[in-house]
Amino acid sequence: MNRHFTDARYYFRKGFEHLYAGLDEETEPYRERLMERVGREMEADEEVGPQTRRERVEYGARQAATRSKQAAGKVRRRVNRTGQ
Repeated sequence: MNRHFTDARYYFRKGFEHLYAGLDEETEPYRERLMERVGREMEADEEVGPQTRRERVEYGARQAATRSKQAAGKVRRRVNRTGQ
């Protein structure tokens, strides 16, 4: 049963990625005209976040380390409050 949920989540995410890419592509001419009328330039498409598998793993590891440190700090503060 868990495999079905994992598969469904994967395809759901992929569907939204395709939807977003399609909307982005379809609305680009309108955004360009709007930015031109407003007097601003379109920003270059910069990929945000890690792109390669290694970068994603390293990014995830950094996030996990940060979250664990935050959780440890919360526990430490809680223990200090109850110990006083």
